[in-house]
Amino acid sequence: MKYSITLLFFLSVWCGAQAACRMRGECATVGGFVKPCPANFEALPLLDDDISEEQAREVIQVLLNRCPNLALDEEGNRLPDNEIRTCCTPSQILSMSESLNMADGVLGRCPACLRNFARQICEMNCSPDQSRFVDVRTETTDAGIEYVNEINYRVHEDFMLDAHSSCSGVIVPQTGMPAINMMCGNAVVCDADAWFGFTGDTSSNPLAPVQVNFLRWPTTEDSMNVRALPCNETYGEDLPCSCVDCMQTCPSGTEPVLPEICTVLSVNCIGFSVGITFFVLSVIVFIIICFLELRSNRNSDSKPPSNISNSEPNGVIRLFQTIFAKIGGISASNPVLMIMFTTWVVFAMLFGVLNLNLTSNPIELWSAPDSQSRENLNYFNSRFGPFYRAAQVFLTFDLESFDVDNVTYGPAFRFEAVQELIRLEDEIINIGRDDGGVTLEQVCYAPLRARGAEPRLEQCTSMSVSVYFGDDRNDLNNNTYLSDIQACINNHFALNCLASWGGGSEPEITFGGYEGDNILSANTLLINFPITNFLLEQDLVPVLEWEQKFIDLMQDYIANRKPDYVSVAFGTERSIEDEIQRVSVAEAVPIAISYVLMFIYVVASLGNVRSCKTWLVDSKIVVAVGSIVVVIAAIFCAMGTMGYAGIVLTLLAINVIPFFVLSIGIDNVFLMVNTLHDIQSDLKSYSDYNENMSFERKRRFVFEKMLGKVGPSIFVASVTQITCFAIGSLANFPAVVTFAIFASISLGFLFVFQITTVVALLSLDYKRASQNRFDVLCCIRKKILDDENPLHSDTPYVSVTKRLMKPYAKFLLRWRVKIFVVIVFMLMVSVSVVLIPQIEIGLDQELALPKDSYVYTYLQAVNELFRLGPPVYFVLKGGLNFTDVTHQNSICGGQLCNDNSLFTQIFLAAQHSHITHISKSSNSWLDDFVDWTSLRGACCKFNTTDGGFCQSTDTSPECAYCDIERNQDFGNGLRPSKEAFQKYIPFFLQDAPTEICNKGGLASYSGSVNYVLDSEGRATVHDTNFMAYHVPLGTSLDYINAVKYGYEISANISTAIREYTGVEVEVFAYSIFYVYYEQYLTMWADTFSSIGYSLIGAMILCLVASGFNILTTFAILINVIMVVINMMGVMYIWNIPLNAVSCVNLIVSIGIAVEFCSHIAYAFALSKEPPGHKVQDALQSVGSTIITGITLTNIPIVVLAFSYTEIIEVFFFRMFLSLVILGFLHGMVFFPVLLSYLEFLTKKKSD
Repeated sequence: MKYSITLLFFLSVWCGAQAACRMRGECATVGGFVKPCPANFEALPLLDDDISEEQAREVIQVLLNRCPNLALDEEGNRLPDNEIRTCCTPSQILSMSESLNMADGVLGRCPACLRNFARQICEMNCSPDQSRFVDVRTETTDAGIEYVNEINYRVHEDFMLDAHSSCSGVIVPQTGMPAINMMCGNAVVCDADAWFGFTGDTSSNPLAPVQVNFLRWPTTEDSMNVRALPCNETYGEDLPCSCVDCMQTCPSGTEPVLPEICTVLSVNCIGFSVGITFFVLSVIVFIIICFLELRSNRNSDSKPPSNISNSEPNGVIRLFQTIFAKIGGISASNPVLMIMFTTWVVFAMLFGVLNLNLTSNPIELWSAPDSQSRENLNYFNSRFGPFYRAAQVFLTFDLESFDVDNVTYGPAFRFEAVQELIRLEDEIINIGRDDGGVTLEQVCYAPLRARGAEPRLEQCTSMSVSVYFGDDRNDLNNNTYLSDIQACINNHFALNCLASWGGGSEPEITFGGYEGDNILSANTLLINFPITNFLLEQDLVPVLEWEQKFIDLMQDYIANRKPDYVSVAFGTERSIEDEIQRVSVAEAVPIAISYVLMFIYVVASLGNVRSCKTWLVDSKIVVAVGSIVVVIAAIFCAMGTMGYAGIVLTLLAINVIPFFVLSIGIDNVFLMVNTLHDIQSDLKSYSDYNENMSFERKRRFVFEKMLGKVGPSIFVASVTQITCFAIGSLANFPAVVTFAIFASISLGFLFVFQITTVVALLSLDYKRASQNRFDVLCCIRKKILDDENPLHSDTPYVSVTKRLMKPYAKFLLRWRVKIFVVIVFMLMVSVSVVLIPQIEIGLDQELALPKDSYVYTYLQAVNELFRLGPPVYFVLKGGLNFTDVTHQNSICGGQLCNDNSLFTQIFLAAQHSHITHISKSSNSWLDDFVDWTSLRGACCKFNTTDGGFCQSTDTSPECAYCDIERNQDFGNGLRPSKEAFQKYIPFFLQDAPTEICNKGGLASYSGSVNYVLDSEGRATVHDTNFMAYHVPLGTSLDYINAVKYGYEISANISTAIREYTGVEVEVFAYSIFYVYYEQYLTMWADTFSSIGYSLIGAMILCLVASGFNILTTFAILINVIMVVINMMGVMYIWNIPLNAVSCVNLIVSIGIAVEFCSHIAYAFALSKEPPGHKVQDALQSVGSTIITGITLTNIPIVVLAFSYTEIIEVFFFRMFLSLVILGFLHGMVFFPVLLSYLEFLTKKKSD
């Protein structure tokens, strides 16, 4: 729609004298255009004797409306009608006014702009001083009639620039684009010269009757040099321009203010201060304690040391020991029953596993059902239907740029690039036609298609550069195609740029790969096919079939037909879900390798093998295999439980949880085996042991002692981990919630199975080893265990790690070593505290996909090449009375609308897109409806027979233009009356935009306004939406900030509406990605609260299980907090962002940290050694188990570094490896040191 606004330049010829006419009247019709007559005389009176009084009143009224300056004298006084002299006739005045109706539809939103535009037309056509700035060139018709065919119009540069400035801010609400872009043709830049030049250029403007050459003139004496009104001024009784169309009228202080972040050495001030302060204070405290201990030890050197501690386990610990001893005795005495019991439980869970619901739907994985964004999504879908799906292609061309007319064009504008796009687009359009499958018209998004109508291909929405060529898309002209593209870039809603589906292709989603606003440098062309979306799965069947064929076509194109100079990226709505499912299956390979490595390690390490000759007896292959089977059984039971409970599970969780549960569960088996070995080696030290016990009684005795000794610490570690995972299930990500629930249930079953089934397996193995039977081949019995040293065959074996514990403990507990350890670990914590505020939050979609995936390439293209962000809808819930101007003013953006109306607030947000991430102001059905009703004789038509609707292009005799009643009580009839609003809003929403009436709302608003008709056909508007666009979003931080400001803007709008109307209505912002990124708005608070709850749970459990031993509980708590803080420091160092996955891993780190130190703490509490030697005794007792059973069993984690996807490598390999290393260092290095210091303080206090 080229609103060329040429507006009938009815001109006269200039022959030479000042204050004379150069053209007046109409004397010829050439090429369908009326041509003005040349003239060389002074201006004549406008009204002559031949005009009737009624006609004279009409002409004067039009003149006062359109060209009021012509009716004023030099002092600005109103001239009598008979003294008004012009160089145009009354009929020219009327024709000129009719032509300016088109300008009303484009520029009328700002009266000052429209006045300036009309002023230069009035001066050129009618000014009595015409000869001073107008020159004409004449031609002669075949009949010998001379007429004006070309005009040189000298316009002073100040007027041209100021008039252009007054109009440059006027927007088209339907598209958000500047209105003057529709009046610049194919100009590269729509500046003042291009704007004025296009209106009179007959070669590019089909509505220009005469060629007018606008000459920007530097001098005033020989140019049209009147003053152009700024947009913030008014003329006479004109209404002021709105803020949306004139920034000078906008309220001040609307720019969002970003809070200043204090930094020191590029790190957060608060973090830096806390870190430094903590380091200084903590080191001072520990140095003081160290010197106090050193002095105390020197003073006590002369005293004889006590060999035995008088401390005994308190009642709570004895209760736990008794309970677990009973369980151990029963399980060891009835091993077959316990194994059968486990088998029955596993079989009972089989049906639950068969009914397990797996999902790879991204929304179900990463969006909480009760989140605000999910509720908004459901509300939007229920009122306006689901957001359309997208089938999109990026074609990036490795070609040279080129110059045409001193303009440089990027590779995307090369002729061969456009041809390649059209060839591929044709292939996509023809999907399903040869094989009788689903075709594009059956699934495409078609806003102009009536419900139930037969699908037609020309109704399908498509957006690409081919739209700019119309019917000539398959017959491109190498000489004109660039002009066609440039014209449509300026105004993609121009008549020759409109597609058959009723709209145009926005340049920002047609071209890509350019910087800033320099779209002509683009190297990428896009193909966009919006596809209809449905809420019901059965309705999606044909859509999914077409999308799969689209994917197949694109993969075949890339493999076989793609030119070498083209790089392709493509994607559909189903692509991410398909790839997640494919990758989840592929991830089983590295994870399975890690399982095998762990299995090999467990088999090789679990038994206390004394020598090669005794290996077949000492090994515990069956126990190792059985323990792993028990872990698998626990996981299987957890899956069954979730199946029975109807909890959805993900393939990612199924891949990772077994590895995780196995790594943290097998250490308990090591602990039991090593403790069993220690008890068996030192039975005579137990006062209640009798050498004359039967084997069964002896076995029961050994296993009672074993589980009574390790059961409480296993209980603390297991329940703490279960608690931590249970708290992790409070996260906002459903995938993380199911992960945490799955882990909690698995660990719960595992704990039960370990103290029953694993004990049963150990009991059977104990019996086998007691009879010197071979492992695995238990039928074979060796009479003498060691043929070469038969007398030493019963000598207990002490592992290398256990033998190293004694010198290690002595070395670690030296006062110099301890203070060094404290300084190093305090430094680690302090550095981590400084780094924590720098951690990024978010989860990039690409992390879930391998880099060789076509979807990964597609997401990269969207982030790097796409120059328009996702659409964002500001949804206004029902409740307002749109016929009330007070309510209208709180929504609209035109004249007399509120400065804080919905449309204005979105517009102002778009002016600060670098902060708000809103790139384009929203469309506004209300503003366009008001404009639509004001274009008399152009838009609204009705059927005179039944009063029904007619399209504005309908020329049937029964269709006539509407006479829309105006509300005279507001703005001089600026808006329709209440009755007219109710009657004609359905007409507006059914009217297709045309060249004459570009305001029709069918294409843009038919799906955005919900209304209800009463029995008399009056419409009441309920829910509506206003669509804007975000800026291109590339990182998680961009998406998070976009959500943040979307919510902030909508909240401000809701507040403004309530304050102005007194009606409680809600406005919310909705975009398709909000459901994924909303949780990050509270990520820090959620993380710290979850960690806090987990720490409280761990503290309570440790306190109870330790018999309310405050010393060990406090030591464990300090150690755990340090591990978590250091984990967060590692997250920054290793580029691990904070999100629900890493948050759960931080919570898990609490449980793992408890695992690393709870066994030492428990051994410390039960140690019989005197004060000062308890820590050393605890390290010697369980230190080797921590190394072999907890630390080394996690070595297979390194296999995850070779995972297909970064999400596994980043959040599981990096974090788990860091956790194991930090847990080991804190558990085996810092925790004993801390425990020794706390023991000293306790002893000193008691002394």
